[in-house]
Amino acid sequence: MQQEELYKWMFRAAAVYNIIWGGIVALFPGLFFEIFDIPMINYPFIFSGVGMFVALYGYGYWVVASDLRRYPQLAFIGCMGKIIGSLGWVVHVLLGDIPAQTLWTNVLNDFIWIPFFVSYLLWVRKEKSLHKLYN
Repeated sequence: MQQEELYKWMFRAAAVYNIIWGGIVALFPGLFFEIFDIPMINYPFIFSGVGMFVALYGYGYWVVASDLRRYPQLAFIGCMGKIIGSLGWVVHVLLGDIPAQTLWTNVLNDFIWIPFFVSYLLWVRKEKSLHKLYN
């Protein structure tokens, strides 16, 4: 039960983090570019859209926290977004499209959460297997 409470707490923390970060990016799409001192993109509304998606992920994480066994698909989507998005970001850093210092965005938004998401997904898979075994 202690592990279950940790997962609930972590998904709530991920939800709040994503809603705040996504909301800030949606409302202030130029802030990222100012922080990293890089040129602003031509269409800042695209970055506002990214913020909106991140905030919506936050809602999904809150839903997962409300019933850990019922909504692992939402966590899987979030986990894949963190992994695939980070890989794409790294590729563009290596190609020289984005400065390496912007990887801090991935550290805070993705890398620190990936081990937790993977752990949760393995836990819920085990829980569902045990449920089938004993029912």
